[in-house]
Formats: sequence, C-alpha cells, structure tokens
Amino acid sequence: MADELGFGMRNTNKYTKLYSGGTPEFIEGDVFRTVIPLAPIAVEKVGPLNGTQVETQVRTQVETQVTLTEQILTFCSVPHSKAEIAEHCGYKNTKGFTKRYLRPLLDNGQLQMTIPDKPRSQHQKYVTAQKSTPES
Repeated sequence: MADELGFGMRNTNKYTKLYSGGTPEFIEGDVFRTVIPLAPIAVEKVGPLNGTQVETQVRTQVETQVTLTEQILTFCSVPHSKAEIAEHCGYKNTKGFTKRYLRPLLDNGQLQMTIPDKPRSQHQKYVTAQKSTPES
C-alpha cells in the first residue's frame, strides 16, 4: 500500500490518518523505525490475517526442495557433473543451484564428490553417498 501512495513523512502522516485515523510514530535510534497503526479494514485489504497465503507458499517451497533433493539423490546413483545434475532438475544457473541444493547435500553427507581432494576440478562429479549400516 505504501508504494502505491508514495513515500516520505508527509505522505505517511496524511495517508495513515485517512486509512486508519491514527498517527504514525517515527522513532530515531540506531535503526530508524516507523510504527503505523492500521484499522482492521486496511489489513483485510492488504491480505489475510491468518497467514494462509504465507503458509501455502512456504509449504510449496519445502515440498519442491524435498522433491528436488530426492530427484538429485536418485539421479546421482551414478556419478554426474554439476551441469548434468542442474540440467536434469531444470536449472540453467549452476551457481544458484549449487548453493541451494548441492552444497547442503554435500554438507550433510548425502552426496559425495568423486574427486574430494580437488573440489574445483573440471572433471568433478557427484554421487549419492552410500549409507553405512551400523555394526551389530
């Protein structure tokens, strides 16, 4: 809403009074803060109070990440390069893909490098780690 109405202290004062009848607070400190009181009708216009949209979005992102993680681990039952894995998952940018998916899998031991001594090798491939069975 603020982007639609403009910015600045004058507009903030003017439109806060129109939308909610309240007066905004401007608090100076290490961090400048603005507290804007909103009427319930203004909050309803912006979005739902219960956060269902946020919950749905987060759930979708988590499900996508879990699905991609499973897809990567299955695909890497045989060694593949970073570019091959990214392409298989539908990604073109290997940098973002590595940061978001490969690095966490490597860090928690689910994925291994075929040349661990040379992590930046052009011949580097990734393979699903073998699960160790506990000794009886």
